[in-house]
Amino acid sequence: MTAFERGQFQQAIDLFSSAIGQNESVPLALSKRGVCRLRLGDREGARGDFEAALGADQRCTSAIVNLGNLALEAGLLDAAHAHYEQALRIDETYSFAHYNLGVLLRKRGDLSGSVRELRLAAKYEARLEAAKKRLAFWKRR
Repeated sequence: MTAFERGQFQQAIDLFSSAIGQNESVPLALSKRGVCRLRLGDREGARGDFEAALGADQRCTSAIVNLGNLALEAGLLDAAHAHYEQALRIDETYSFAHYNLGVLLRKRGDLSGSVRELRLAAKYEARLEAAKKRLAFWKRR
């Protein structure tokens, strides 16, 4: 279990910072570090990490969705919607984008759209979990 999964967010920030410094998976490490900063209440630091992740890779869907989440929490529904749609144009199977779009549509009163997106999120998450199980099986062999 990683520091992030254990909720040790400051330790995780240090580890992600080290990975970034070593030029390892920079966009993903920046995005995950941003999530850690959010968990510790540093919204501006998180925003900076998400934007830096996009500077390193404009197709970093996790950073795009997290910027959408910041917009959603601030009540900027149009901006949030644009971020989720942008992520889905890059990867239509990205379950987190579907889930958060479902939440946004619920806030807007579009129940059928919300249900559709939440079902897609569940569908793609289930596929991801199945793939992880198959990979783990083959690694044990």
